Amino acid sequence: MFETLGRWLRAYAEKDGRGYPDWAVRYAPLVRKLGRLDLSRARVLEIGANENGFARFAHTRAMAVDTEIDHLHAARATQDVLPAQADLSALPFAAGSVDICVCVDTLEHVPPEARAQAAGEIMRVLRDSGVAVVTFPAGEAAARAEQTIQEACRRYTGRSLVWLEEHAARGLPDPDSVIADFRAAAGPTYRITCSKNASLWLWRCMWRVLICGWPGRGNALFQALLRAITPLLCRIHLGACYRTVIWLEPNSF
Repeated sequence: MFETLGRWLRAYAEKDGRGYPDWAVRYAPLVRKLGRLDLSRARVLEIGANENGFARFAHTRAMAVDTEIDHLHAARATQDVLPAQADLSALPFAAGSVDICVCVDTLEHVPPEARAQAAGEIMRVLRDSGVAVVTFPAGEAAARAEQTIQEACRRYTGRSLVWLEEHAARGLPDPDSVIADFRAAAGPTYRITCSKNASLWLWRCMWRVLICGWPGRGNALFQALLRAITPLLCRIHLGACYRTVIWLEPNSF
């Protein structure tokens, strides 16, 4: 009986992918704000592809760029995307060809010396009336939280999370530096605003459940609970947050 219940709970929790709660926390706030635009008529570009991306949460078509072909295959299998294998520092699109550019948790995977060029590429492909949103983990508290989850993952699974290894090797982006790069690239016609996403305590709890098997035998139940309250989790951005969100909008918007 308990084994059957456990299988049912895990199937419910993983029906949209095991990491769905974290993906929803990343994307749902962006979709809510961009919902005022007519996405069906917009040319949308997402930089950094995965199986749960902007196209899936916004129910729209998007061009998806990534350096890894496996990421593009995963995105295409679950969403209405046009995949392109390319680097953020050299996007294969004409200047002024994109209405909306979304770059979620990708900039921290770009070498620090290439981040200014990445900002320039985003602004290059964006139309004069276009909107861009760039999110990334930032700050010492976020770095410590990542180290905590990495250590817990090693204890529980005996392996490391590759994406956290890359974060540690390249260093999390500094929000002030990123904003300065975009100010230089965008010029005076764009306004830049900054907000936060995902309270740190929430981010740590989610990954302890999703990856590290906490609290052990009852993990399937906790995964199911996370999936059930995901709509609420998407609105919690109190206190110190894991992720910085930078919006770039034309002054006339």
